[in-house]
Amino acid sequence: MIINTRPEELGQKTNLLLEKYECNFIHLPLTQILKKEPSSQALKYLKNLSNYDAVIFTSQSAARHGAKFFQEEYLNHKKIPVISIGLATQNSLLKLNISSSVPPTYNSSGLATVIKEKSYKKCLVFCGEKNPRILSMTNADIDTFPCYVSHDETKVDFKKIKDSNKLVILIYTQQSLEFLGREFKADKMQEIILIAASKRIQQSSKDYAFMKCVVAGSPHDKEMVQAALAEY
Repeated sequence: MIINTRPEELGQKTNLLLEKYECNFIHLPLTQILKKEPSSQALKYLKNLSNYDAVIFTSQSAARHGAKFFQEEYLNHKKIPVISIGLATQNSLLKLNISSSVPPTYNSSGLATVIKEKSYKKCLVFCGEKNPRILSMTNADIDTFPCYVSHDETKVDFKKIKDSNKLVILIYTQQSLEFLGREFKADKMQEIILIAASKRIQQSSKDYAFMKCVVAGSPHDKEMVQAALAEY
């Protein structure tokens, strides 16, 4: 059985892909995304958009919950470069007529590479409540615009997957991995294979005694599903 652990609002495309391949799967969200009203300081950053060399969106959720605030100011600052961490984030912005580029690798390291190559000195980053990893990966001056919160799901029924001898579990975030490792006690007879969206998640999976973790070709839905099907 393949387990899609993405939040409800982000997991539907993955579900459609899994349905297409007619495989046995279940959508079991481990986290939920809630919008966060921006602080007065964050709004002040936005009003002074001309102070920044670039604007960065670190996730689909950042685009979903932050782009509406950025959109109005963007109309007056269309020359400012906008960077999306990946293709899904880029597509979310494009729906609001906000054009953006993507880094060479779809992660924080890729964003840091772009900042360095373009010699950006000051960036505004749309992100979740937790400080984004990019803060520790660049010498640029970074201001943040937190616009959502990611919480652990409070009611996850792991009984739904207890009877499956083999589980292929899609893990997109460090938070989901930590929740799974903390809350899910696998039956000794179960074979568990994690499909990770990044090498960082793969490395961390060892701390929770998961024996096999495969990194997908990219963190995007298509590649995650393809990696899962290869192990299914």
